[in-house]
Amino acid sequence: MLGWALLWKITRFLSVEPLLEDIGEVNLHGIHWVIVGGESGNKARLMERDWVDNVYRQCCKLDIPFFFKQWGTWGGDKIKRNKKTNGRTYRGKTWNFMPQLQISS
Repeated sequence: MLGWALLWKITRFLSVEPLLEDIGEVNLHGIHWVIVGGESGNKARLMERDWVDNVYRQCCKLDIPFFFKQWGTWGGDKIKRNKKTNGRTYRGKTWNFMPQLQISS
């Protein structure tokens, strides 16, 4: 349990949820983890796949763990339905990557 507490204490992360527009180029230097997700609920707004792609590419470029939380109420196919039905897959897989805890002695 101490490991998780320490991980949260020393991890700098960017949570982009809900992702409501293309955020362009972001300075991710010093960021250990990026979380992306769509909006859910009756008044949810659409998240475009291209916007997710933009964040994903930047994470890959800097070898930053990418966590895709959900599509939300609008699926990747731009159909509005239950967020659980829309799921968590992006590019054909589930992205649960998290930063590695490294403790030096």
